[in-house]
Amino acid sequence: MISTTLPLSDPFGSLSYRDAGSGEALVLIHGVGMQSAAWAPQIEALSKTHRVLSLDMPGHGGSSALAEGADLPTYVAWLHAALGALNLGPVNLAGHSMGALIAGGFACTHPQMLRRVALINGVFRRSDPARSAVLARAGEIKAGRVDLETPLSRWFGDSPAEQQARTQVARWLSQVDLTGYATAYGAFARGDATYAKAWPQIACPLLALTGDADPNSTPAMARAMADLAQNGTAEILPGRHMVNLTDPDAVTKSLNRWLRRPTPNIKETPMAPAPLDPRALRDAFGTFLTGVTVVTSHDDTGTPLGFTANSFASVSLDPPLVLVCLANSSRNFETLTQAAGFAVNILAEDQKDISNTFARPAEDRFAAVDWQIGPQGSPILAGVSAWFDCSMHKTVEAGDHVILIGQVEAFDTSTAPGLGYARGAYVTPAAEAEALAHGANLVVSALIERAGEVLLIDDGFGGLTLPQKPVGRAGASVALSELITSCGIEADPGFIYSVFEDAAREHQHISFLCQAGEGTPKQGCFTALTASTMMEITDPALRIMLERFASESRMGNYGVFYGTQTSGNIRKIVSGSATA
Repeated sequence: MISTTLPLSDPFGSLSYRDAGSGEALVLIHGVGMQSAAWAPQIEALSKTHRVLSLDMPGHGGSSALAEGADLPTYVAWLHAALGALNLGPVNLAGHSMGALIAGGFACTHPQMLRRVALINGVFRRSDPARSAVLARAGEIKAGRVDLETPLSRWFGDSPAEQQARTQVARWLSQVDLTGYATAYGAFARGDATYAKAWPQIACPLLALTGDADPNSTPAMARAMADLAQNGTAEILPGRHMVNLTDPDAVTKSLNRWLRRPTPNIKETPMAPAPLDPRALRDAFGTFLTGVTVVTSHDDTGTPLGFTANSFASVSLDPPLVLVCLANSSRNFETLTQAAGFAVNILAEDQKDISNTFARPAEDRFAAVDWQIGPQGSPILAGVSAWFDCSMHKTVEAGDHVILIGQVEAFDTSTAPGLGYARGAYVTPAAEAEALAHGANLVVSALIERAGEVLLIDDGFGGLTLPQKPVGRAGASVALSELITSCGIEADPGFIYSVFEDAAREHQHISFLCQAGEGTPKQGCFTALTASTMMEITDPALRIMLERFASESRMGNYGVFYGTQTSGNIRKIVSGSATA
């Protein structure tokens, strides 16, 4: 499963969604205050037979908010723009609560874009007292008086399964943007009868499903929706408002039955491939372990210039050729493509600062480094693992980059180990081995990331923390593997992301950045690093580190931190092939 952001037409901003599986498309829309992850059990089960796309509703998760005061038809127009941008053809559409209102309105207004529609815990023509109560709640939320405990008590019972689901839902509610929440709740409060008169026009197979103990999305409402539609079915399950989480297997079975219902008069059209997500593609490229180089040259006045690049490769021995890639957007594009040559400086492990210097915009990057003119005329940096001074052999246009192919005219090497880069982090095997060898009172934590979220667990003091444990005689690698195993998920052991000394606890802390696969963890849950989540991180040092990680992950730009629990240095590298 991947998380993707897609630009929409004005005025809808961007769409954030989760995408899993292949086959006929099933689009899921969550309720007010939730996010696309609220469909996790259904995504896991139904992606085995369908391409499942779980959308973040406007103002929720990573999707842009609508204008304050937006009503249900605006949310329906947003869905029309989203499905148009996704280019899926006719889809199966399921919504929960507010998502059910959107799905029902869409079925009334855009029937040609649907195969089937399912409404989970939907509302339909509330009674006057119920409408007054929900409008009053909408007014309270708009005024900033948000009461989360009352709806949680209304939605969940006391069973262990319901209480577990309640904990997760409470966390999502605490993370939601309050403006987006208020706008969506207002539309939810006012929208229960907006499309009621058009309901008999719905011809596709319709499923109306709710819990027998849901006081607001009642069984009577589900039966009314099913009876008015031309091809409707109502199903009532034991439970309350969040049946897709409290009884996920039963809901999934109902959805599977619905997905098998015939869809007459659907014109089949070839399905377009899913658009490539640039961030996900960049992350996939980042799994390839590369070295870190600084490419140098000079302009026609002799002024040196250079940029950090990890897109370096040898091409040929006879003649001796190497290549690097330069972004078309580089401010030095014209100068470098017209240059007589360039040098490639392969950085050593202790030269992260130089990498950082040449990755950031600066008037004079060379003022802070020791360098000299090479035999072919390009700047050669001191202390590097190796350097190659090249004449320009050829330039090749390649998408949003140009490939600079150089013929090696002179080179030199040293015994210094090279600086590596993979999955958004430096790789410094020699330095890390030394740190681990001398790590008395060493604590290891696992920063396990998946689709932009991080695995957080209960710290035992009412807050959240990363999985962590002291390092025993077996070493840090064994401790990290044991941590990942205890979490109950498949994860890449990863690379060192942060190293700091915690004087208050008298230990050295090393955090490994790990990439997780699919599956539900045995402990904790994957959580977006929002401001409200950060408030629950009780360890100040971990909170500072996670705030940095949240900032860097939004840009795909990571660094390694060295210091104490309160201060230190961050050495960053810009991911991608080249910046100048």
